[in-house]
Amino acid sequence: MNTAELLVTSNILTTGLFGTNLIEFATGKTNVTYGTQTYNSIYRPVSSDLILTLPEILGFDTAGGKMTSTGGQVYNARAMEVAFDPARTMAVVTTNAKANAVSMVMQTVGAKVFFKVAKKVTSKQRSAINKGFNFLGLKEVRA
Repeated sequence: MNTAELLVTSNILTTGLFGTNLIEFATGKTNVTYGTQTYNSIYRPVSSDLILTLPEILGFDTAGGKMTSTGGQVYNARAMEVAFDPARTMAVVTTNAKANAVSMVMQTVGAKVFFKVAKKVTSKQRSAINKGFNFLGLKEVRA
């Protein structure tokens, strides 16, 4: 339950500050649609000035990388080169924070309230699951 709360809160913050969800922020993976085909690339820098991913922040470049279509065809693709630019990074984060501050606060408070209620409602079930973990010798694991 705590892990789910952490992931939801982290996703709210990365969406608000970096303009992308937690998974796309961490991996830099985006889905690119061209016509009727969707191409999945490991890393493609986005063209929007208000979206940042971790590979962009760190200045990773995958020039000459491969993209695979949903049909299984492999295409060579050159990603644009991204140079590490802390000033641009801070400008984007600041702009996103100003634009999304109220939304992030409301979503975070809502998530905290939801998980507090969910923990109370599911306490008996989680207690029974934890007893099962203890019986199996998994004392470190908690539901």
